[in-house]
Amino acid sequence: MALVTNYNLSNEATNAVICFFNEHSNLPLSPLPKNVKKGHELMEKMKIPTLTSKKHKILTHNNIDYYLFYHPILNCIKNILSISDISQNFTLRFENFKYKGEKAYSEQYTGNWWKNTEASLPDGSKLLSIILYSDATTTDTLGKSSLHPIYILIGNISTKRRNKSDTKQLLGYLPILKAKDKFEKKSQDFKNLVHLTFHNSMKFLLNPLFAKKGIDLEVDNETYWFFPRISTIICDWSEAATFSLVYKSTNLNFPCHFCLISKILLSNTNLSDITFRNNENIINIYTATVPDRMHHLDLGLFYYQIKFTQAFLQKQDSSLVGKIDDRLSKIP
Repeated sequence: MALVTNYNLSNEATNAVICFFNEHSNLPLSPLPKNVKKGHELMEKMKIPTLTSKKHKILTHNNIDYYLFYHPILNCIKNILSISDISQNFTLRFENFKYKGEKAYSEQYTGNWWKNTEASLPDGSKLLSIILYSDATTTDTLGKSSLHPIYILIGNISTKRRNKSDTKQLLGYLPILKAKDKFEKKSQDFKNLVHLTFHNSMKFLLNPLFAKKGIDLEVDNETYWFFPRISTIICDWSEAATFSLVYKSTNLNFPCHFCLISKILLSNTNLSDITFRNNENIINIYTATVPDRMHHLDLGLFYYQIKFTQAFLQKQDSSLVGKIDDRLSKIP
């Protein structure tokens, strides 16, 4: 059941594994639960913080109670930091990375955001970069089909190590509200309630991070004084709009969740005066929701996007294609 949770296996896949094991194990009594539902009931009875999930009631709507299923975020962070080889891939301070004598950027801790944020912290403390990973398309764990999973990663860990599955922790499942009919679904009140539910859930999940005095965490048997800061939110366009309280429609006058460019100017690649969305809180949500890395890089869409652009330019001006070929050959 720990593997089911860590790797976000579906109910169908989990039940298939249980049936396969029971059929071929030749044991008189199976040590596994009968099905995934029984498995989650077993986990709820176990008193192991890294396995058990908690639930918190967010609201009642149309006589239905909606719960946030979650693992305490500090437990998730401690689980990641307890991995045996993490200290070998963990950075505690800003690095002024240079390539051939010029300033270059590789990991998070070589960027300007890290440098500026680290400088704002009390002397002797360390920055803990928190990355949130959101994808509402895989939501049938815990026996529920209307849940929105949120994962947590740590930016202090090098990208190569961070992209391995054991450094991603399931933080929780956000509830997704159901409208009683199509008229309510299209109403402004329901849309506002959906946004409020999402943000109240995130506030509850992340609240332990923002202790004014920071938090003490252990890395490789040594305790450090950390101040956690959310650096990046990886998600697709629709979820970025939800995080930023921007409506999910390309018909808006200003449809971008990142900037305030009019929809009639979005295709203009020669713009020089761009106004970015901003806020005054501890996290600038508009800059934290980065371009869609999940699909462009993690799922390989960027390569096909380049190929499509290449074919399009071939019809317009074949001389431009050679420049793309040189760069395309370097993409794995």
